[in-house]
Amino acid sequence: MISKFKSITNSKISWVIVALIAIPFVFWGMGDVFTRGNTNSVAKINNTTISVTDFINHINESGLNENLIRENIDQNIFEEILSQLISLELMKMEMKDLNLNFSDNVLKNKIINNKNFFDETNSFSRTKYEKFLLENNLSASQFETRLKSNELQKILFNYINGGLIIPNFLIQKNFKNENKNIIIEFVNLEQNYKKDFTKKEIDDFIELNKDNLKKDFISFKYTKISPQNLLNNEEYSDEFFKIIDDIDNNILNNDPIEVIVNRYNLELEEVNDYYPYNDKFELIYSKKNGLNKINLVDNNDHYLLFQINKIENKLPDISSNQFIEDINLSLANKFKFEYNKKLLEDIQNKRLKYSDLKNFSKVNEVDNILIKSIADNNKFSVEAIKLIYSLSEKSFLLINDPLGNIYLAYIKEIDNNEKIPENELKNYLLKSNSKIRDTLYSSYDTYLGDKYEIKVYQNTIERLKNNFR
Repeated sequence: MISKFKSITNSKISWVIVALIAIPFVFWGMGDVFTRGNTNSVAKINNTTISVTDFINHINESGLNENLIRENIDQNIFEEILSQLISLELMKMEMKDLNLNFSDNVLKNKIINNKNFFDETNSFSRTKYEKFLLENNLSASQFETRLKSNELQKILFNYINGGLIIPNFLIQKNFKNENKNIIIEFVNLEQNYKKDFTKKEIDDFIELNKDNLKKDFISFKYTKISPQNLLNNEEYSDEFFKIIDDIDNNILNNDPIEVIVNRYNLELEEVNDYYPYNDKFELIYSKKNGLNKINLVDNNDHYLLFQINKIENKLPDISSNQFIEDINLSLANKFKFEYNKKLLEDIQNKRLKYSDLKNFSKVNEVDNILIKSIADNNKFSVEAIKLIYSLSEKSFLLINDPLGNIYLAYIKEIDNNEKIPENELKNYLLKSNSKIRDTLYSSYDTYLGDKYEIKVYQNTIERLKNNFR
């Protein structure tokens, strides 16, 4: 996954890899590659431009629904599509530069030897081939162009990482790194976190943070609509849903909620200064951005007809139990954060000694555990185990368990004398291959970073976005 578009010149091969196996990918940011001007182009790779027409054609060929694009236009969908197109263009340039070839004759053999197109006699069937094209809404030319492109991509990646021979010592090393026996000693820090606070501490916190503690309180009118109160029966009949449709039309006609309620002999209730400390009206609260809008919403066994007529941003009742509980939780989280931050600084600056560990326990007791592999997450979280296996003996660290408890831990002993068993040999051969392949991709990244300069024209992208809105 590419972390930032601004690193594109340093991550060329990663782009290509993602384009091949995971298009589309999430587009995390645009950064310094954005350039203004050139309204006829969306991007440029060295001296090769990607025109607006190229971009629109790519959208059409992708099969993306126009409404889907419009709905996600502010979630960077244009940038995702452009990243795909740039990745594909970059691959084409690399394949051309390397003079990679996939002849028509080889392409033909690839198709006629595809078992999906065989008949009962295990021979190529033109009928089956054409049926496949019809079912997938493809012409023969489109399919063969895509197939040729995919095969050339495979040749490109084989050029980068093909022919790897993994030395045995590397397989053994990777196995030992993941299957070390590690003894750690640890103390649960939950008992050290402050959880109760004085009235003065609470009042001071409220005074310092009163603007941030304000919440949106809503006032609204609502009624529940069910077959029982609408038709005096329990059945969700066609008649019931016809009335629901009529109410929906009333809303579209801008009828006041009071008129609609009276028309169907429903009861309108009012609620003032509501905040969802409970979930009774959570659905209504979720629509608070639609002030004065009448809503009709399906809510499991009934419909809710409601209108929010007031939103007020203010401090809750500071004497209420719920508010005091919220403040206590905020203070507890603040204390926990500062405590852990100080502890991490002590670890990083090597201010802790092994003898200090027991001092973090209220009863001066330290627990210990033997962890047998990087997959042994019976006690601690997966992320914690990975951290443990990345550190050396006699290291301090902060780790957590799946329940969120935090521990100060000390790696007391590491034994990595395990021998790889025969049944794990293939697995670790693949893992070792993957690590070397990643290293090769990283090296190729560096090479391509000097070879290609990519620019994206921001003004053109924004103009295209506006045309879609």
